[in-house]
Amino acid sequence: MLRRNEKIFNFFQQLVDAIFAAAAWYIAFTIRFNIFQGQSGLGILFLKLSVVIVIFTIYFFHKNKLYHSQRFNSRMKEIFTVLKANTQAILTFILVLYFLAPDRISRSMLIIYFLISQFMLVAVRIMLRNFLRTLRKRGINLRHILLVGHGAQMKSYVEAVRKYKDAGMVITGWIDSGDLHAELNIPALDLPLAEVIKKYTPDSIVIGYPGSLAHQTESVLKACHNGIIPIQVLPDLTYSFIGHHVDEFAGIPVLSFNQPNLSLLDHAMKRCFDFILTFIGLLFLSPLLIIIALVVKLGSKGPIFYGQERMGLDGKKFLMWKFRSMKVDAENTTGAVWAVKDDPRRTKIGTFLRSTSLDELPQLWNVLVGDMSLVGPRPERPVFVEKFKNDIPAYMLRHKMKTGITGWAQVNGWRGDTSLHKRIECDIYYIKNWSLGFDIKIIFLTFFKGFINKNAY
Repeated sequence: MLRRNEKIFNFFQQLVDAIFAAAAWYIAFTIRFNIFQGQSGLGILFLKLSVVIVIFTIYFFHKNKLYHSQRFNSRMKEIFTVLKANTQAILTFILVLYFLAPDRISRSMLIIYFLISQFMLVAVRIMLRNFLRTLRKRGINLRHILLVGHGAQMKSYVEAVRKYKDAGMVITGWIDSGDLHAELNIPALDLPLAEVIKKYTPDSIVIGYPGSLAHQTESVLKACHNGIIPIQVLPDLTYSFIGHHVDEFAGIPVLSFNQPNLSLLDHAMKRCFDFILTFIGLLFLSPLLIIIALVVKLGSKGPIFYGQERMGLDGKKFLMWKFRSMKVDAENTTGAVWAVKDDPRRTKIGTFLRSTSLDELPQLWNVLVGDMSLVGPRPERPVFVEKFKNDIPAYMLRHKMKTGITGWAQVNGWRGDTSLHKRIECDIYYIKNWSLGFDIKIIFLTFFKGFINKNAY
């Protein structure tokens, strides 16, 4: 019954989106050609084009899974996805018009449509979400879940169900929960699985066992795979620190672990963002860079810049550049060691440069040529990587993302001689939750927290 209602609702949602996209197109046409005046006799052409833009809108909403259940997605995530999908639809529409349309379509009308459609399609999603929330508060459109198993992922699942109260998820009971049912205050069911299904008729069954008890998952699936109730299996993702996704190879599902969830478009956006911002930054900072270079040269004997081997994306080594802040051959007697407070190897100007992080500015060149990013885990020297990789859990996973001048760890104060474990936690969090907006936030915070820090020496 619930699945049939979901199909009906999905059809209704697509119909509503199509109507609102068409309405936004009509409003944009009216504003451009009736209110502001313009060429007449274009009504039929724009009526035909409205069909195309509606088709593209529904297609990209499908591609972005906006017609899948949004129970476990936050309101903000759904809004962002709507904005993203609608933008993709409009850009594709413009490209098609550019290559296929004999005449150019009014750019001002396309801009008006973009603004109006974004507002209307987001507004209708918010209204539908509020409507569903009201229904679920009244006990309508609820999904009754039967839990089977006692893996750590089951505990996380229950916590997620309770976090997203508007999702309308109700846990009927728990079979083979170990002690988790008492901890989470969920009724334990001692009846055989078949009897529980017959008695409670759940809308779906969620199975989750730790990897060491994978055979238990198989036995449960064998017992209920031939029924009509949807089954969901929660895999043991204990070692999935930065992300996972399901691929398919020759029809065989493959679960990939610890791969950042960045698409080719995400990588391209991050690279373009880095290049443009770095290029502009170098232009504006060039007078400061020249002054620092002169001061370094006049302050002590030796080169202006210091290139140090670091490990970057996928373990690739590169030279990371800094303004020289230490005496020439500073490591001849100490070997490879971290800088410490009141380090005697520093030059006079080097003390100031390191405390203000101005010695890091030449790394803008590393970003420009693609060795680094503006934001990412800080690159480490290979000798220290070898030292830490077996001692700190998930240490090497930080090399799954291009290294950066600044990062989430740095703006949270974990730099210099501070906890490596906390630093790695921040790096893993950054990789797992990356977005262009997150990069912008970190860059913004760097100006207030990142440059001058008590641990920068």
